[in-house]
Amino acid sequence: MKKYLFLFLIFLSPALFAQSARYFYDKAGKESSLPEKIKLYTKAINKAPRWALAYHQRGDVYKKQKRYKKAIEDYTSTIKLTPKDPFKYYARALIYMEQGSYSPAMEDLTKAISLKRDFEDFYLKRATCYMQTGKYKLALNDFEKVKKTDTKFLQAKANYELHNYRVAATLLEELLQQNPNNTQVLFYLGKINTDIEFYDEAISYFSHILNQEPNNIPALKARANAFKEIDLDEEVIKDYTALIELSPDAAAYNRRGIAYERLKDWPAAIKDYNKAIELAPKWAVPYNNRAYSKMKLKNFKEAKKDLDTSLKLAPKAPTTLINTAGYYWTAKKDKKNMYANLQAAMKNNFKDFDSLYDDNQKGWLFKNINETLEFRSFSAPYTK
Repeated sequence: MKKYLFLFLIFLSPALFAQSARYFYDKAGKESSLPEKIKLYTKAINKAPRWALAYHQRGDVYKKQKRYKKAIEDYTSTIKLTPKDPFKYYARALIYMEQGSYSPAMEDLTKAISLKRDFEDFYLKRATCYMQTGKYKLALNDFEKVKKTDTKFLQAKANYELHNYRVAATLLEELLQQNPNNTQVLFYLGKINTDIEFYDEAISYFSHILNQEPNNIPALKARANAFKEIDLDEEVIKDYTALIELSPDAAAYNRRGIAYERLKDWPAAIKDYNKAIELAPKWAVPYNNRAYSKMKLKNFKEAKKDLDTSLKLAPKAPTTLINTAGYYWTAKKDKKNMYANLQAAMKNNFKDFDSLYDDNQKGWLFKNINETLEFRSFSAPYTK
């Protein structure tokens, strides 16, 4: 009888193993199909609901499939089962970061650091989260904990955001010595020089990038802005023409229109504003800009339509209110509506009062009346 029982158990044991959690887990590890892997890990979990590693492995598969909610659920299960394992918090933090959810990622990384303070990648990833959420001082504190990885560029970016331009520039110059054609480094050096109003130097850095990468859109935009600051509007137009060829969006047409406007080429400006409006019909700005150019051409009726449209889309836009006030004076000599719109603009934080007296800016819209005591007395309370 014992002999038969022994033979029965030998016969049965493969079947028992075939139904074990370990069997499904091992089979999942060998499986190449991601959906099948999930099914097998799920069977293993059903057999052993407290097996943290099975949850973790299934979470990894969900992550590969970009099923982030499911991955987070599985990593959360592993954390509940092994709350003292820092790498379980780390795994969930990486998913949060991939989704752009930096606050919960920071919480997980902080917990991971509290459990294991000597793992540099925890600090590096948390510093990255701090950078993404504008906490640059905290990011720099974490970068100081990282010794094995070169974080010089990230430290430079953090210092740039904190307006520590000298420190940032020093770090970037050191990197540039290692690689004179590093476009990221060149770009931030250009940004620093733009911010401190060294526009020629900024243009030089952006041009260095564009000599290597003629289609680098951020460098083209940044150089166009630097050209604008030193009144090289022909160069602005060239850069925005290149941008439009690469990415014909409303903002590029609008900015090129402004450059044409500064050159007093009102028809060309209007043509670009037309295109901007075609691409972004709910954007108030190009309607206002087109109205200004139309008033320069004394097409007041069409200008008023554009001003009305702009104000419907952005009722409190101070520049549009100023242009509307200018319309009422220039086209109608209507002081009542002129002052009403001026007052609305000033209540909505219009600050460029000098432009109202300069014929090369907004002053031509208020010609003669802006020389009166009445006009100056009206604006006086807002200029204090």
